[in-house]
Amino acid sequence: MTIEDLKDFVALYQTRNVSDAAVELLMTQSALSKRIHAMEDELTTKLISTKNKRHLVITESGEVFFRYAETILTQYDLLTQELSEYRELKKGTLHIGSVPVMPQYGLMTKMSQFMADYPQINIRLEELEGVDLLERLQSKQLDLGILRNVQTQLLNKSQFHFIDIDQDELKVVLPANHRLAKQDQISIEDLRDIDVVVLSPGSGIYERIGKLYQQAGFTPNIRFTTTHIETLMGIIENSQRVTFLFQKSAEPFMSDKFVTRSFSTPIYNKLQLVYPQGTLTQAGRRFINYITHASQPIHKS
Repeated sequence: MTIEDLKDFVALYQTRNVSDAAVELLMTQSALSKRIHAMEDELTTKLISTKNKRHLVITESGEVFFRYAETILTQYDLLTQELSEYRELKKGTLHIGSVPVMPQYGLMTKMSQFMADYPQINIRLEELEGVDLLERLQSKQLDLGILRNVQTQLLNKSQFHFIDIDQDELKVVLPANHRLAKQDQISIEDLRDIDVVVLSPGSGIYERIGKLYQQAGFTPNIRFTTTHIETLMGIIENSQRVTFLFQKSAEPFMSDKFVTRSFSTPIYNKLQLVYPQGTLTQAGRRFINYITHASQPIHKS
């Protein structure tokens, strides 16, 4: 039995008339009747009854067969559509901007697999600071962006799609011999008189920390800003300064010289994949599938 056989039966079921179904299928009544009889012989059951010459009757077995035939045809259409989309993925370049966190979140492995499975698609990855990345997204110079939701909040919700791909906790990072290192948790009040070094404006962390201090009613004593985490770690080493990093971003730079502590009220942040509405290509869709595979369910907003 073939897909064409299933289509023929569905057409007959819907018209309830051999002549009308044959016209729709561009075949003779005789050929359609022979095909239906062949299916009945293969299934060893009657699908239709033609005792009443004026009115074709679908048997109970025919009703069951129709339900399964419809399901199979729907799945077959989805299969052919997906294969067609794969064939239509032409050679080109996918332009992606990301804050510099992809290795820490396991995204490079997924990108490498994507490149292996789609050798005709080249990746142009630019690791950018948050402000630059937002500007490039807004001017549609990028196909996709990967950044934190403290940054994506600045984008127009009606013009972009946002997909959560990971979650991380913002931590206080301090030298192991810091006087606050003995505490399990740290409040903003604990940091009132502590010198702070932090990632530069546009990082998302700078803005989040500023807001926390503002809500507490005082201004952070920011002594140093930089775009590089390793530089931050060097500045706080063997000092009474602190910095703030997301846990997964900090992990590659941690040693026994440093510790991380949660805020009294833990602060969580989402890493998001963002793209302008109405611009996503087939290559972009495929890439999103790779990035979100085995992650939490996709949530669009």
